[in-house]
Amino acid sequence: MNENEMRDVFREMRDEPVPADSLARVRAGVEQRIGKRSWIAGWKIAAALVVTGCLIAGFWLVRPVKIVPQPKTAQIAQVVPPPAVPLESPARPVSRPRRTRPRPVEAVPVSIRIETADPDVVILLVN
Repeated sequence: MNENEMRDVFREMRDEPVPADSLARVRAGVEQRIGKRSWIAGWKIAAALVVTGCLIAGFWLVRPVKIVPQPKTAQIAQVVPPPAVPLESPARPVSRPRRTRPRPVEAVPVSIRIETADPDVVILLVN
C-alpha cells in the first residue's frame, strides 16, 4: 500500500459517520485510565512521604547519646582554681616592622626577530 492508497482510505473513513456508542466507549476508557493514573500517583507520593518520615525518625531515634557525668558541687570547687591576681606590668608601645616599598622595575628593551621562508622578508618586533 503506497501513500496515495492510504490517503484515499483515510478520506473514505473521514466521510463515514462514527457510531455514538464507540465514542462513548472511548471516552469512558480514557476517563478510566486518567482516574487510575491519578490514584497511582497519589499512592506514590504518599509512599515517598512515609519512607522519608521513617528514615528521619530512625536517624533521630538511633543517634548516639553522649552521657557527660556531672561533677558534684564540692568537686567543682576543687577543680576551679582561685582567680589569679594579675601583676601590673608597664605598658610598652608595640613596635611594628616598617613596610618596604617595592622598587620600580626598569624596563629592558626587547626585540624579536622572525625570519620567514622568503629570505627577503624579516619581521622585527621592537618594544
